[in-house]
Formats: sequence, structure tokens, C-alpha cells
Amino acid sequence: MPRKEGLKKKRMADNDFDERLKLGQSLADKIRERFGCDFVGVSVFSSPEESSHSWHCVSGNESTRYQRLSLPEGVGILGLVLQTKSPLIIDNAPKDIPAQNWYQYPIIAGEELISVAAFPLFESEVLRAIVMCGYRNFTEISDEDLARVQEAAADYTGYEYANQSARHLNPQSASPLYAQDSHRFIKAQEDERMRIARELHDGLAQELLLVQIELRKARYMPQEEIGKAIDRANEQLRLALSHISAIASGLRPASLDELGLKATIEAECKKLERFFNIRVEQSIQEVGQLNPDRELALYRIFQEATSNACKYAGSDKLKVSLALKDKSICMKIEDFGRGFDLEHPEIKGGGLGLLGMKERANAVGAKINIDSKKGSGTTVAVVLNLD
Repeated sequence: MPRKEGLKKKRMADNDFDERLKLGQSLADKIRERFGCDFVGVSVFSSPEESSHSWHCVSGNESTRYQRLSLPEGVGILGLVLQTKSPLIIDNAPKDIPAQNWYQYPIIAGEELISVAAFPLFESEVLRAIVMCGYRNFTEISDEDLARVQEAAADYTGYEYANQSARHLNPQSASPLYAQDSHRFIKAQEDERMRIARELHDGLAQELLLVQIELRKARYMPQEEIGKAIDRANEQLRLALSHISAIASGLRPASLDELGLKATIEAECKKLERFFNIRVEQSIQEVGQLNPDRELALYRIFQEATSNACKYAGSDKLKVSLALKDKSICMKIEDFGRGFDLEHPEIKGGGLGLLGMKERANAVGAKINIDSKKGSGTTVAVVLNLD
């Protein structure tokens, strides 16, 4: 497709989505006014391939939290309607949603809604919008009530609604899409983002501030002292650049993209020997080019396993192996330290190292086995099938 034609189609698509947003906001206002709802949200769909969705248009909101929400299929009332493409009623949210699952319904919790109904709207069988109506006090919503709202929405927009009875959410059907452990893992990711933000603010920003101070001072110094001031600024800048490199490497080592998994693990083993004064026996083979997600998952598991071993195991030796066997990548990290009780592990650091390794392995379809006994060291073995 010629570039100009592609840009023209993109502008047309953008304009079309803007018009859908205007229609969605108008629909939210109309429904709230006509049916006396406390809150109405409308999620507008630009493409059926979208992987996550938001409440783009709202009426009666008490906060702007909805602007930060992006929900995948199956999560929240938006995700549940998206998943089933059918209407849904929550009669009494505090009773129908178990307390430990409320984190999956952020808009209901944020807007303190009690009774809620939601339904999809279609255009020639293509999903165009999902509408949610909510009340902050218990309000009985019958199938007939919901049908009237759907008919009004269809009349106003020109879309069609699913002509079927609504499913009523209950504690059984509201069971979490994510296990609690997964929720903890997601929280750990947020904690890591906060750590990086603090590192940028407290570390890098301060180093750059010192560079700025030295350069400002140089403007008012005698000519013979300016060179020394510039040298000090240059040294501070060198430290700042090293800090940037360390942060970037922690997020994703450049060597992973440029040299591959083998070279990256070899380089990390040398760092472990230097920083922790530990001997690392390596048997690292070339495993070929991998999908970036799989490659990163294996690297992060290696990183977590070796970090745990160096910090907590009290071992003076590590064995690290990486090999391609029978169309599978096999990675093993073994230490000879104090070990731990797998059934009741002692929480150290963030307490999510074992869980994080398991989650990363599961995410890319790998099998992971963690074997440890007190006084007998720990072995982490990962097998990733390439078929």
C-alpha cells in the first residue's frame, strides 16, 4: 500500500474512532438521565483485535480512576462482558463478589457501586461498545429493566444488542481469573517500577544536578580554575552515564538483543564471580535464536536463581549450565549452600523470588523444578520445549 494511502486510511480510522467516542459520551449521558443511574460507563471498540480495553466515556463518576484502567478479557465487568459477548447483572456487589476478588473489579470498587448491569452493542455482528449502568444503593435490576435500557441504547446509536437473558454474577462465577499468587506477582512488578523510579530520582537526578552545579560554578571562576571544574563535571557525568547503563541493563541487557542468551549468561557469570567472590562453573552452549519473550524469561529466571544463591545460600560455588537437548532448552543453576525447606521457605528479600521464577516459566510454557533441602543446597532446573 502506498504510504500516502496508508496515512489517509489511518486518519479516516482515527476520525471514525473520535466520532464513536462522541457518540459513546452522549449515550452515557442520555442513559443516566433517562433511567436515573448513578453511574454509566461506555467502552468504545475501534478494532476487534484490541487486547485490553478501557471505560472511555463516563457519566456520574466521582473520580477519574477510570482513565487509568486498562482491562484484559475476563477481568472486571468490562472484561467479563467482552469474554461472553452477553449481558451481565451484578445484583449486590458486596455479596456477589468475594472480598479477596474485589481487585478484579476496580471501577465497581472505585465508584462504590452496589447494583450493576452491563451489555454489548454490535454493528453487523462486530462488537462496537460495552455499556455499564450502576447504582450506589441496592437497586433490583430485572431482565425487563435491562431490556429497556438495551433497546434505548440501540435506538440512540443505531447498533444492535444481544437479544438474550442476562447472566447474574454470583460468588462462584466471580472466582478470580488470577490466583492470589499471581496478584502478588503483579504487585511485585509495580514495586519494581517504584524502585526504578526512586533510583532515577534519588540517584541519577542527583548526579546530574551535581554536573549542573559544577558547570554553573565554572562561569564565575577564574580562568585558571575552569579546567578543573570541567574535569569534575565530566567525572560526575561519567558516573551518571554508568548509572544509566546499569539501570538499562537491569531492565533488559543490551547483550541479550545483540549477542544472545549464551553470551549474556557468560557475561553475568563473570560479574557474579567478581562481585560476590564466588566460583562459577559454566557449561554454556549456543541454543540458537529464540522468541524475545522466551529469551527474556530464561534470563530472568537465571538472574533470580543466581541472585538468591549468592545473597542467601552461603555457597562458595555455583554450577550453571545451558544446553539444547532433544528440541528443548535445558537450563540449570545449582548451588551448594544452606538450602531451605520448600514447604515453608523463609521469606527473604521481596519474598517473591520462587513465585516469580514459576510465573515466568509458566508464561512461556516452560517447566521449572526447584529442589532444595536444608543443608543440601538448591537446584533450579528449567526445560523449554521448542516445538
